[in-house]
Amino acid sequence: MEQILLSKYARKIFFFISGVLFILILFIRLLLVPKVSIYLNQELIIIFNTILDAILSTGVSTVIIASLAFWLTPRVVKKSQMDIINPKEIKDYLEKARDTDEYWFAGGTGRFTRSKTIPKLATDARFSNFSKKIVLILINPDNDGVCSSYVKYRNRIRSGNKKTWDHKKIKKEILATIVSAYSWKKEQPLLEVTIGLIDHYSMFRIDLSTNLVVITKEDTSEPALMCEKETFFFKSYLEDLRLSLSQSNILTKDIEGILFNELNGAKIREFITSLGLNISLLDDDDFNDIAELVKKGENPYGY
Repeated sequence: MEQILLSKYARKIFFFISGVLFILILFIRLLLVPKVSIYLNQELIIIFNTILDAILSTGVSTVIIASLAFWLTPRVVKKSQMDIINPKEIKDYLEKARDTDEYWFAGGTGRFTRSKTIPKLATDARFSNFSKKIVLILINPDNDGVCSSYVKYRNRIRSGNKKTWDHKKIKKEILATIVSAYSWKKEQPLLEVTIGLIDHYSMFRIDLSTNLVVITKEDTSEPALMCEKETFFFKSYLEDLRLSLSQSNILTKDIEGILFNELNGAKIREFITSLGLNISLLDDDDFNDIAELVKKGENPYGY
């Protein structure tokens, strides 16, 4: 019961189904039974009414007691644990996380972050006239061993059946996220961008803002984990992200990005080279592909 009430999505379904059942029982008890009682044995009617009354009273009492216990439980107690998020709720929690002044992301290529999170923070910075900070921790595209291992992992999981990944695709997706972040920084100077490249990958993606942290996996049909700020787990994840950033190759902030209306393959080649990243694997068509990835900003998960 506690796990049902902790989930906003499950809680809505629980109260809806409970309400429908209680109304149905009342309908049978007060309207249907009196009409058919003239055709049935009165002893059976009494037994049937007793059963209905017991079900109704027990059900209502259980729901009320469980609800009171949930809502009267101190928030500090409820916050002391990780919450499991239904896949249908992930979008809502990620939207809530994006309403922040500081955002950390650690994952693979940052496709979703490129399409949703960075544009949201950049826009908020512009209209609020306050600075916003985003930190991205991505796979190092220059580490061929890690990229090759990540390719194998992506092609091995369920979502890999939809689209085959290769070394070039991984590299282009990461570079597209880097280019996009610098371009948004160029467009919106109040957006602070820090990018660290790490020489390992994880099956988990961490999205952490000033109010909560959401841990997801690549497969959108799988549940996620969430914990709110001022908890042991939130602080632990934040400290772990800071530790990962300190061990990463942090890209320079001295180089300006490319305005979106000026994006093209040639400028992206020059920009990526200026960051000191290896481009030997890529040709002109690949840089044009990166430009398209940045311009389209497609959301790969539909959140």
